[in-house]
Amino acid sequence: MAQPIDPKSGHKSQSSGAGGQAKPSVDAFYHRAVAAFKAQNYDLALACFQRLGQLPPSSPYYLKALIGQVRVHQRLGQADQARRLCRQRLDSPSPQVRQWANRTLDQLAEKTAAPILSNPPENTGSTGISPASTSPASTSPQGTDLSGFVPLEKAEGVPPRLPAPAPQSGVAKSSSAKSSRDGAAPETTNLVAEPISPPDGLDPDPRSLFHYQQLNQSPGADPDGADLTSSEALTAAPADPVPPRASSPPKSASPRPSPQRPRPQDPLPKWPLMLWLGQGLTAIALGWAINWAFHFTLRTVDGLLRWMRWPVRLSLPDAYQSYTVWVVAGLVLLALTSPWLIDFALTTWYRQRPLSIRQLQTHRPGTLRLLRQTCRQQGWQMPELRLIADSAPLCFSYGWLPRNSRIVISQGLLDQTSDEVLTALYGYELARMVNGSLPVLSAIGLLLLLLHSGYRWLAQRADGLAQPLARGLVGSTATVLYGLFWLLRQGVLWLSRLCCRWADRRAVALTQPPDSMPSQMLEAWVQVTEAIAAHLQQHSVLHPLHTSLEVLMPVSSRQAIAPGSVMAASTGDRADVLSTLVTVDGLNPYRQWLRVNASHEPLGERLLWLNQQALQRNQPGLALPSQPTAPVAKVSLPLLLLQKGPLAGLLAGGGLAMGLWFVGGIVNRLGWQRLSWLYQDPSILWGGLWLGLGLGLLLRINGLFPESARARSTDTVAALLQQQPSLPVQGQPVTLRGKLRGLGGTGNWGCQDLYLDDSSGLVKLVNPVALGSLQGLLQSSNHPFNWIGRMVTVTGWSRYGGGMLWVDINQVQLDQRHRFFTYGPLWATALSVGSCLIGILTIFRGG
Repeated sequence: MAQPIDPKSGHKSQSSGAGGQAKPSVDAFYHRAVAAFKAQNYDLALACFQRLGQLPPSSPYYLKALIGQVRVHQRLGQADQARRLCRQRLDSPSPQVRQWANRTLDQLAEKTAAPILSNPPENTGSTGISPASTSPASTSPQGTDLSGFVPLEKAEGVPPRLPAPAPQSGVAKSSSAKSSRDGAAPETTNLVAEPISPPDGLDPDPRSLFHYQQLNQSPGADPDGADLTSSEALTAAPADPVPPRASSPPKSASPRPSPQRPRPQDPLPKWPLMLWLGQGLTAIALGWAINWAFHFTLRTVDGLLRWMRWPVRLSLPDAYQSYTVWVVAGLVLLALTSPWLIDFALTTWYRQRPLSIRQLQTHRPGTLRLLRQTCRQQGWQMPELRLIADSAPLCFSYGWLPRNSRIVISQGLLDQTSDEVLTALYGYELARMVNGSLPVLSAIGLLLLLLHSGYRWLAQRADGLAQPLARGLVGSTATVLYGLFWLLRQGVLWLSRLCCRWADRRAVALTQPPDSMPSQMLEAWVQVTEAIAAHLQQHSVLHPLHTSLEVLMPVSSRQAIAPGSVMAASTGDRADVLSTLVTVDGLNPYRQWLRVNASHEPLGERLLWLNQQALQRNQPGLALPSQPTAPVAKVSLPLLLLQKGPLAGLLAGGGLAMGLWFVGGIVNRLGWQRLSWLYQDPSILWGGLWLGLGLGLLLRINGLFPESARARSTDTVAALLQQQPSLPVQGQPVTLRGKLRGLGGTGNWGCQDLYLDDSSGLVKLVNPVALGSLQGLLQSSNHPFNWIGRMVTVTGWSRYGGGMLWVDINQVQLDQRHRFFTYGPLWATALSVGSCLIGILTIFRGG
């Protein structure tokens, strides 16, 4: 394993670190790679060049490492790897880099039929390495080094390159939990590449050691386009541009260039007024909705009691009085007591217990250091730390003031993650406290927890009943509770996304350079994503808290299922999966319109932003390919209107009604009685809205449920993740075969907790019928919840939106005799036609 690098000098330092090992500089490490190449120790040379290639693109050694890897691959006869590295440079903004890549590719094409170990043609001015003999580190009688690596001082006519700024010190090491479990080298398995230097910093020597004159004569510019953002190849990435790097003055008396100061992040406001305004609006809207639902339920029950004939007259006393004050007072009291009520619920149901400072100091000293530093800066007391004794990857916080907030972590994350990853998770939760985004979400989280727990408890009781009628009644009550949970969750998704976006940015702003919070958060989100999918595969169901308290988690469990399982099942580098996420989430031109059902910002978009912040701080970022896996689409207004068909129909119907009202008002003034009835007729408005909704639903049925023109072949989850269209309305017919996972019994009547696990990953299965729970009640003997853990074949339509991959079910087949159909197109057609008929009847009846 390579020695750590000392940023102080180009030789081994006289002082030793904690481990007693001397630290060579980047220059010395590079010379070691060159020496290994001369000695024909190509394995060591390739390992050294690959490690140097993990430096940020702003480093002057980044391109040198790339050229060195190409030359080693040529000597080893690995032409494909050399071509791949050269093709990555074809889109570089530097014309010299593109010229070198093209010439090298031409050389590789000319030598296809020649032996790989033959001497390359003379082209010292374009390839960066002079022709060399294959003999070890030999020199000519004249003293010329024939290895091909010519120092700048020995190259004739090559002016010295001006010193480039050195990266900021303090890059923290970030390791992958998966690589540590498997025992693989972090240089090849880590997504967040391990930096060459320890937190003391880097000392890249600005002198060019390759005989590549055109690149060496560019003193003020980075040959690899380092003045671009971190996602230079992702052309449409929503990123803040990094200002060009100014050229440093030539070396004088000081042997070391001045350290580079990274571009500071735009400061976040101390008081996030927009976030607080969003919380206030959400609280008012949900309070009004809960108050309306309470009064509506009360009066509906009273009307049913009066409608039915009883031996005695039954009714609810004072059912038509207003209880608004009592409802609002109850909600405020519930919000104020929510921390202690959640404490009681988690302690009773999930074995929550306090996590002492001594335990955290023993196992995670870096995490405790961040907690104390942030609390001291904010003038807080230390928040209460809690631990849930469960292997599931759980992390969330709740409370309405910092002094009574709790940060909860599970035993699984405490045992399996590194100090850096756990520090990033705690930093995210501290950022939520600094933003003040917990009060509303904590109060709503308590309601979500109670509704979801009640639904699961009733579903379990229903499964234990032998009487079909009793089982149906209890199961129906559980379904109603789940419906209320779903509605409440939908009402808070917008606020959850807003809090997630602010928490990411505040967590980075809390730790200014040289701290490595962006790199740690990158690795943390990837590891938690994999851990959620692994827990689902192991236990067949998501942890109940992943569903009920998803809005309080740092990573959405629904978004983590497909990419996390594909990364865990992939034998190659997970960078390909993350590149796909960045493309479909961060570069999708429709991404702003596809987040209605998402509780968090799409994972790819979050990783792209964090990657930019990490590279701006000279920290290791994502190891993404140089080009996106799919071309960036352009916005198509017809497709967007098709995706938002119901909304567009409502707007069109309402606009048409307003137009008719306007016409009615004009002709009323003119005395045209035959058309004056249009003026302010409520049936026109309501009928137009119903008619517009029905037409909007009807027009997109063919796009939602297309027929497959080809013979159906078995797809894989990994292929679905790689080949997703831009919009969910462009659903593709798929056929999948794998093991069915999810919740068995009454709790899964509507297929709300159903997944398919094939050899490549997991995907969520969705019943496209709005009232799909009725199928579980009426077809309980032939329903997928009876086939959990068995191999099935699923046909349907794959969709991707808001960072989530799912498949709308058309048919689930266990064998030739056992099949389950959803009849999604039929239900969608009936719903749209019914809406149109209601609108037409409303208009004809008048108002």
